[in-house]
Amino acid sequence: MYQPSLLETFPNGKILLLSYFYDRIQPLLPQPPLSASHPSSSSPPPPLTVSSLADLATDVCLGRASWERRWADDQVAMEELSGRPEYCLDLTYMHALLRLGYEFEDSRGVEIGKQVDGTELGWALGAAIAMVGAELTCKA
Repeated sequence: MYQPSLLETFPNGKILLLSYFYDRIQPLLPQPPLSASHPSSSSPPPPLTVSSLADLATDVCLGRASWERRWADDQVAMEELSGRPEYCLDLTYMHALLRLGYEFEDSRGVEIGKQVDGTELGWALGAAIAMVGAELTCKA
């Protein structure tokens, strides 16, 4: 079945990774400290690229010693990694899908999210919203 190229269809648009991508990547990202002037708000997460996902997969696949170097002060990340032995495979697959399957460059920026305007998205709904030209605002 014909599958149009994502690069031709969406050459410059944002890439929003949903669902399983969010569930696996988000717990491993640094959690920004709360703003001193607005204790209930936090600064945005660090930007992600396809290559930063490769770095994340590499650190996870190197094992516990690598985890302790990168996430020693992050109890959530350490518990997540310890409780899910499939993390290395998951992150490696995600990187390969983006880089080799969809042919995104290493420098291509990506975002992760779970909801748009309070509605949880699966990949099919997210694709449909993008196809009709709706504005996507992530509220993870």
